[in-house]
Amino acid sequence: MDLFRSMEAFVLTVKTGSFASASISLNTSPQMVAKYILFLETQLGLKLLNRTTRSQNLTEFGKQYYERCLSILGEVKATTMLAQQFLDEPSGVLRISAPFTFGNSALVSLISRFLNCYPKISVDIQLSDHYVDLVKDGFDIAFRIGDLSDSSLIARRLNPHQLIFAASPNYLAEYGIPLTPYDLKQHRCLVYQYANQNSKDYIWPFMINGELINIPISGSFQSNQTSALAIAAIEGLGITMLPEAMLQEPITQKKLLPVLQSFLPPAKQLNMLYTADCQQPPKLKAFIEFVLNAMA
Repeated sequence: MDLFRSMEAFVLTVKTGSFASASISLNTSPQMVAKYILFLETQLGLKLLNRTTRSQNLTEFGKQYYERCLSILGEVKATTMLAQQFLDEPSGVLRISAPFTFGNSALVSLISRFLNCYPKISVDIQLSDHYVDLVKDGFDIAFRIGDLSDSSLIARRLNPHQLIFAASPNYLAEYGIPLTPYDLKQHRCLVYQYANQNSKDYIWPFMINGELINIPISGSFQSNQTSALAIAAIEGLGITMLPEAMLQEPITQKKLLPVLQSFLPPAKQLNMLYTADCQQPPKLKAFIEFVLNAMA
């Protein structure tokens, strides 16, 4: 017989004064309530109630056991409510992995808006061009650019990741506007350094006459931080190739001007990945929905 159910029957019997009244609250019979209390007394080896034909009163032990039952049942109820709050309201730490380019260009801004909507969630975002193992490395979600290998992860396709070329008006006034990708040999290029790139021979991809061609470029400024490259471009240090989302605002403000727009490389697919878990925690479910509404 269930111990907690028996405790509930005992407490309700004391509160209501009879088996019959307690049985109504428990949606059972008075006989079943009596069996619950008998079960407790048998387990404990002590009587809880002194019964007569007209009344039933707590024994000395029953009084103390009643107080303990109230405390135990109260804690069980509080624990259940805590679990329900966790299920209902997104909270906790959300660990996210993303490549440098996407993380700096769009993801940080999106996370800022997300946290304003869900103040009980905190985010730990790790930017890296290396692939991570979500389960092994303890991430809730990851973003990846380009084709995906076969995986047991769920992949949600987001808006394509488009790279564009831009430079400041002052730089273009001094060095001229490149009309074709081949003109870049006469220009300073601001180079993004990938984490796993060993060679210093940098190339940029261009679509030329319907064919994707890699053009060698060079420059005196390199960085593995896209934000640093954007600032360098605004300051007039050269031409940069960065995600369109990152350069949209400075282009609107005329701090940068797009160049070589007829030769842009194809946009790459951006994917959001997470484990196939039917019991997604609310924090993850909320973030997935937020990203899909903003970027899908």
